[in-house]
Amino acid sequence: MAETKKKKIIGLSCGRVNGNSEILLKEACMGAEELGVESEIIRAMELRVKPCKGCEACAMAMARGKEARCAIKDDDVPWILEKTLVEDCGLIVSAPVYHLRSNGYFEIIGERMLPTMFRHPEILKKTRVGAIISVGGGEPEWTPLGLTTINIFVQHTRILVDEMQVNFVGRPGAILMKEEDIQRARELGQNVARAMMMPIEEVKFVGDETDVACPVCHCNVLKVPEKLPDVYCPVCWVQGTIYYDGTKMKVKWNEENIKVPRFSPKFVGKHLDLVIELHKKFFTEDQDKVKELRKKYISYGKIIKP
Repeated sequence: MAETKKKKIIGLSCGRVNGNSEILLKEACMGAEELGVESEIIRAMELRVKPCKGCEACAMAMARGKEARCAIKDDDVPWILEKTLVEDCGLIVSAPVYHLRSNGYFEIIGERMLPTMFRHPEILKKTRVGAIISVGGGEPEWTPLGLTTINIFVQHTRILVDEMQVNFVGRPGAILMKEEDIQRARELGQNVARAMMMPIEEVKFVGDETDVACPVCHCNVLKVPEKLPDVYCPVCWVQGTIYYDGTKMKVKWNEENIKVPRFSPKFVGKHLDLVIELHKKFFTEDQDKVKELRKKYISYGKIIKP
């Protein structure tokens, strides 16, 4: 009789080695382990992580009918993305907030995800689950985009089960984390483990949220594109109407938008079709024109270095 494959969570730690982000991630993994789910942890700071150069090699390859591959060949980001985006596992991302949003290590990894997503469009079907831990050292007003920025990464491939923002956290031993935060992280890991054991269509978000939280990413950052009462979630691009019920502000969200948020196969597919069409046009019609226009800017400017 074939051995049943054990369920696994991959934790992506983007903070210091054995720092607060990693400690809370490990607590989450310990909680999941209590329910029989194994875990693996990727330490981004121990790996070679290079930023996207904006060369568009991946998109141009697709426009030519070839397989999308990143032009950067000498770092570990493609491996990180294969593990976190493609592998059959639950996912917990834990990252620190140094200045309003998640740190550079996390952002670099997130901005490099397109070639992997181009090659594996099936991951957009969101048949797996994930959670987010964001860790800041100051007041809540200095960490408003932690959960939002990590959601930009997680929402591509996962149904979000839980997320937590932790504030007023110093270096371990200097300002010890509150016991409630430790327990909350363990609970988050258990919530992910439980969700992994149920049919994906039954998975629900079980974390904390506000009256104006997006129904997809459950963040409460809103964009007003033109004027109130119309608002959008800047991550999921779900539209809503903000109103006052006599005691507090609330949002009535568009049910059709909820079914097809920004990181759904239909929405992303439409965007990728446009990207490919624009690059095809560049190859067939605009290449010589662009080269001529660039001459003015290539020759201009006093470029300085240290």
